[in-house]
Amino acid sequence: MFNKLAIPSALIALVVIGALRSSPAESAEVNRYHEEVKSIIESIPVDINGWQGEKVPLPQSATNLLRPNGLNARRYVHSERELSATLMIVQCRDARDMAGHYPPRCYPANGWLTPDDSQDKFTSVDGQRMARYEYHRLAGQNERDITVYNVFALPTGELSVSMRDVYRLSADYQYRYYGAAQVQIIIDGTVDPADHEWILNEMYSIVRSSIDRVRSTDVETAPKEGSAS
Repeated sequence: MFNKLAIPSALIALVVIGALRSSPAESAEVNRYHEEVKSIIESIPVDINGWQGEKVPLPQSATNLLRPNGLNARRYVHSERELSATLMIVQCRDARDMAGHYPPRCYPANGWLTPDDSQDKFTSVDGQRMARYEYHRLAGQNERDITVYNVFALPTGELSVSMRDVYRLSADYQYRYYGAAQVQIIIDGTVDPADHEWILNEMYSIVRSSIDRVRSTDVETAPKEGSAS
């Protein structure tokens, strides 16, 4: 005989599962995670390992797009070696907010042009891959070239150079509440390319603790489709 309680029970189960997936199971834990990430990012030293830093204000339009939880943007100068670079790390509660400040979108939107021979390029920093973008801008009589190195830190424990991975993360109910972080290292065209590797490793060491915290969550991942249980 058909059980009249079967359908209501099934519906209740679906509602419960939906509620669990639409809101974090441990909201206090998620909030604590974001508070810790914010604290670590904003406490990055101004002066460190021979580098002297000064704050770089981001345009309000960029801040509005990012809606950052934690943000630090500084121009660092190493007086002894006469080198400089701009370092930015931003972490957002909603990973989708990263799209507005993704180099292939952000820089062209602000007048930076990509060289005709430009293509997807990558470099390795501390054993991790970073995307490399080259831009040129002409403003009146002033010309400038920059190289932007970019990587995303994800709460899955991964580092990625792809916005597709960021979008995929935002669709994952297990991780979407943890957001994502983005690191950009901008080096002026006047800097000898031979010095880029040293600068990148120095800048990465400055943000390493922030990146490690972003990547560290206590979420237990479900087996992927087709994987062994």
